[in-house]
Amino acid sequence: MDFSLPPWLYEVGRVLLRLLPVFVLIVWCLWGVNWRTAWPVLAAGGWLPLVLIGVMAAVVWSFVFPAAAVVIGFIRLPNGVWQLGAVVLLIGLALACGWLHTRSGWYPPEIILEPPPPAPPHLGLGEHAPATTSHPTH
Repeated sequence: MDFSLPPWLYEVGRVLLRLLPVFVLIVWCLWGVNWRTAWPVLAAGGWLPLVLIGVMAAVVWSFVFPAAAVVIGFIRLPNGVWQLGAVVLLIGLALACGWLHTRSGWYPPEIILEPPPPAPPHLGLGEHAPATTSHPTH
Protein backbone atom coordinates (compact mmCIF):
# COMPACT_ATOMS: atom_id res chain seq x y z
CA MET A 1 0.00 0.00 0.00
CA ASP A 2 1.47 3.31 -1.08
CA PHE A 3 0.76 6.01 1.48
CA SER A 4 1.15 9.63 0.43
CA LEU A 5 -0.06 12.83 2.02
CA PRO A 6 -2.43 15.17 0.23
CA PRO A 7 -0.65 18.32 -1.00
CA TRP A 8 -2.63 20.63 1.29
CA LEU A 9 -1.69 18.62 4.38
CA TYR A 10 1.94 18.65 3.35
CA GLU A 11 1.86 22.46 2.98
CA VAL A 12 0.06 22.97 6.31
CA GLY A 13 2.61 20.75 8.04
CA ARG A 14 5.48 22.66 6.46
CA VAL A 15 4.08 26.01 7.59
CA LEU A 16 3.39 24.73 11.12
CA LEU A 17 6.92 23.33 11.34
CA ARG A 18 8.35 26.73 10.40
CA LEU A 19 6.14 28.48 12.96
CA LEU A 20 6.98 26.02 15.75
CA PRO A 21 9.91 28.08 17.14
CA VAL A 22 7.65 31.15 17.28
CA PHE A 23 5.01 29.18 19.21
CA VAL A 24 7.68 27.90 21.59
CA LEU A 25 8.88 31.48 22.16
CA ILE A 26 5.34 32.65 22.90
CA VAL A 27 4.72 29.80 25.34
CA TRP A 28 8.03 30.42 27.09
CA CYS A 29 7.43 34.17 27.34
CA LEU A 30 3.89 33.70 28.66
CA TRP A 31 4.50 30.90 31.16
CA GLY A 32 8.23 30.84 31.81
CA VAL A 33 9.32 34.45 32.28
CA ASN A 34 8.57 36.33 35.47
CA TRP A 35 7.94 39.76 34.02
CA ARG A 36 7.62 41.35 37.48
CA THR A 37 11.38 40.93 37.82
CA ALA A 38 12.25 41.22 34.11
CA TRP A 39 10.84 44.73 33.55
CA PRO A 40 12.97 46.39 36.27
CA VAL A 41 16.09 44.62 34.94
CA LEU A 42 15.36 45.83 31.39
CA ALA A 43 14.67 49.35 32.66
CA ALA A 44 17.93 49.43 34.61
CA GLY A 45 20.05 48.78 31.51
CA GLY A 46 19.30 45.16 30.65
CA TRP A 47 17.89 46.31 27.31
CA LEU A 48 21.40 46.93 25.98
CA PRO A 49 22.59 43.28 26.18
CA LEU A 50 19.23 42.26 24.70
CA VAL A 51 19.78 44.55 21.70
CA LEU A 52 23.40 43.43 21.26
CA ILE A 53 22.43 39.74 21.41
CA GLY A 54 19.66 40.40 18.89
CA VAL A 55 22.02 42.16 16.45
CA MET A 56 24.61 39.40 16.86
CA ALA A 57 21.94 36.73 16.23
CA ALA A 58 20.86 38.54 13.04
CA VAL A 59 24.45 38.79 11.79
CA VAL A 60 25.17 35.12 12.49
CA TRP A 61 21.87 34.15 10.86
CA SER A 62 22.78 36.15 7.75
CA PHE A 63 26.11 34.29 7.48
CA VAL A 64 24.61 30.86 8.14
CA PHE A 65 21.64 31.31 5.79
CA PRO A 66 22.68 33.87 3.15
CA ALA A 67 19.66 34.49 0.95
CA ALA A 68 17.41 37.32 -0.07
CA ALA A 69 13.75 37.17 0.94
CA VAL A 70 10.63 38.15 -0.96
CA VAL A 71 7.97 39.67 1.28
CA ILE A 72 4.31 39.97 0.25
CA GLY A 73 5.17 38.49 -3.11
CA PHE A 74 6.99 41.48 -4.62
CA ILE A 75 9.19 43.28 -2.04
CA ARG A 76 12.74 41.90 -2.19
CA LEU A 77 14.78 42.29 0.99
CA PRO A 78 18.53 41.72 0.82
CA ASN A 79 20.47 39.32 3.01
CA GLY A 80 20.96 40.65 6.53
CA VAL A 81 18.04 43.08 6.39
CA TRP A 82 15.29 40.50 6.64
CA GLN A 83 17.17 38.58 9.34
CA LEU A 84 17.50 41.75 11.41
CA GLY A 85 13.81 42.48 10.84
CA ALA A 86 12.86 38.99 11.96
CA VAL A 87 14.95 39.29 15.13
CA VAL A 88 13.36 42.68 15.88
CA LEU A 89 9.90 41.15 15.42
CA LEU A 90 10.76 38.23 17.74
CA ILE A 91 12.07 40.56 20.45
CA GLY A 92 8.96 42.71 20.00
CA LEU A 93 6.80 39.60 20.35
CA ALA A 94 8.56 38.69 23.60
CA LEU A 95 8.06 42.21 24.96
CA ALA A 96 4.40 42.12 23.89
CA CYS A 97 3.98 38.93 25.93
CA GLY A 98 5.51 40.78 28.87
CA TRP A 99 3.12 43.67 28.37
CA LEU A 100 0.23 41.20 28.31
CA HIS A 101 1.43 39.74 31.62
CA THR A 102 1.66 43.17 33.20
CA ARG A 103 -1.69 44.28 31.83
CA SER A 104 -3.64 41.16 32.77
CA GLY A 105 -1.82 40.17 35.96
CA TRP A 106 -0.80 36.68 34.78
CA TYR A 107 2.43 35.55 36.37
CA PRO A 108 4.11 32.17 36.67
CA PRO A 109 4.32 30.68 40.15
CA GLU A 110 7.25 31.89 42.19
CA ILE A 111 9.94 29.20 42.43
CA ILE A 112 12.55 29.87 45.09
CA LEU A 113 15.87 28.21 44.28
CA GLU A 114 17.79 29.30 47.38
CA PRO A 115 17.65 26.98 50.38
CA PRO A 116 15.73 28.25 53.41
CA PRO A 117 17.73 30.00 56.12
CA PRO A 118 19.11 27.68 58.81
CA ALA A 119 16.90 27.07 61.82
CA PRO A 120 18.11 28.31 65.20
CA PRO A 121 20.05 25.66 67.12
CA HIS A 122 18.05 23.55 69.54
CA LEU A 123 18.90 23.71 73.20
CA GLY A 124 20.33 20.69 74.94
CA LEU A 125 18.74 18.81 77.86
CA GLY A 126 20.51 20.75 80.60
CA GLU A 127 20.00 24.16 79.07
CA HIS A 128 16.86 26.18 79.40
CA ALA A 129 15.59 28.94 77.21
CA PRO A 130 15.51 32.32 78.88
CA ALA A 131 12.19 32.83 80.55
CA THR A 132 10.16 35.69 79.31
CA THR A 133 7.62 36.42 81.92
CA SER A 134 5.61 39.52 82.06
CA HIS A 135 4.55 40.83 85.40
CA PRO A 136 1.66 43.16 85.49
CA THR A 137 2.61 46.50 86.85
CA HIS A 138 0.26 48.31 89.18
